Amino acid sequence: MTISQHDSVVLHIARTRFPFHDQKDWPADYVTLTNVERPTRSIPFEGAEHFPDIVIVNTKGEVREIGEIEEALDEAKVAIWRTCSLAADNLTETGNRHFFLYVPQGLEDKAVALLDRHAISFAGVRGYVRDPSGAVRITPHVTRGDSKDHR
Repeated sequence: MTISQHDSVVLHIARTRFPFHDQKDWPADYVTLTNVERPTRSIPFEGAEHFPDIVIVNTKGEVREIGEIEEALDEAKVAIWRTCSLAADNLTETGNRHFFLYVPQGLEDKAVALLDRHAISFAGVRGYVRDPSGAVRITPHVTRGDSKDHR
């Protein structure tokens, strides 16, 4: 996937899932930010900065949720995912952190296994498909945060 294709997936997810179009309980003070084209919001990572694909902040600037969109699974990403998870809040019905990982459809089980093996708390793992026309489809795979998010 090219950078522009990756960014189109990020923007689609941010626009349609943070919040969902019909979500009534999305806090009024939450703002959805993306780090495509121009990085806007980072989190500390190993003495430097990491710019997650999607960062939800409140009007105080506190990070509430994070979404990362991956094109492949790589053990080297585990440290970044752990940092993203720890930066997100745990205000879910289960106490799991508001970290969402999006992977190409077919890699969801491997993603869950990697997260579990490294004890990374997450709210959801989602599969995505981007077809040749650019249309993006998201499929929930595992939801450990809020049951209402399993869509």
